[in-house]
Amino acid sequence: MHASAEPAPDDLHEYRQGDVLDLMQVPVVTGEGIVRQEPTPNGVVVVTQTCDLVLRTRPTIHVARVVVLDEAKAKPARSGRQPNLVHIPELGSQSFADLSFMATLDKSVLSQVNSRHGVLQIDDVRRFGQRVGRRFSRFAFPDEVVPWVRPLQKLVEGREGNLESPVGWALDHIVSLRLECEEGWKSSPYALTLCVVLKAGVVPSFEPDDLPDLPAELTEWLYDANGDLRRKPAEIAQRLKRENDDMDSIVRYWLWGGFADSLAAMCVPPASEAAPVLAAVEDGQIRGDLSTSEEFSFERYRRSEELDLDHLSPPLPLTES
Repeated sequence: MHASAEPAPDDLHEYRQGDVLDLMQVPVVTGEGIVRQEPTPNGVVVVTQTCDLVLRTRPTIHVARVVVLDEAKAKPARSGRQPNLVHIPELGSQSFADLSFMATLDKSVLSQVNSRHGVLQIDDVRRFGQRVGRRFSRFAFPDEVVPWVRPLQKLVEGREGNLESPVGWALDHIVSLRLECEEGWKSSPYALTLCVVLKAGVVPSFEPDDLPDLPAELTEWLYDANGDLRRKPAEIAQRLKRENDDMDSIVRYWLWGGFADSLAAMCVPPASEAAPVLAAVEDGQIRGDLSTSEEFSFERYRRSEELDLDHLSPPLPLTES
């Protein structure tokens, strides 16, 4: 706990991003210019960067409301794919900073309320800062691209974090879903690849020249006579989950590749969409690509963007003109 006196410069150095303040209400300005007090029964968490927090020349801090979720909602939020929710590990597995509700406070508040560190371990400190930053640096995908990934959004909804669901089980093995644009986002049609990045060790690693052949049985199971994928994500995920413990490593590799392809294959907008949407993706399809967190290069990271599926911006109305 910190002392109740006005914070001196030395006192400020005791505070850091991720500190939780026992502040039960924060001010909100209404459209009429009236200041009302919004209840924050779980307190607030400091989201200002530590380097700004400790400087006397920065007179204010930013805080977010602390929320406690039930476990069904907390598990997918801990994965980091819900950018408005950032886990506060020292408060337990179900406590989060709700970045959809933030307030600006004078730094004198720090000396007037009890506080404690909500983030302690160095890995947690880095993760907390990165996820707070991502909330404000997310890429705004072109409006005409958003309908292409809506089907993937619907698939993930309600399944992420549900390990009883085959798709939920598969999603739990995925570190990141990223959309890569080969030539940049300057103009459509965009050459897009859905990058499915798995946790390290989920699949064996092979050099491009040493990829094993796709087993004949698996070829027939995954693809039709024309070489088109015949299986949906749920079917592939079900087989992966069912046979996981006894699966041959080569079969596992190609099944996960098929799962990545199946996620990309479902990214197609309704035929009723406006012409700019239907023409937005090169060759009328998003390609799938599988890699692990160890293999995914920094160069690919730079030219791809994280798909925050729960918070895709609703597209503006698009017309034929």
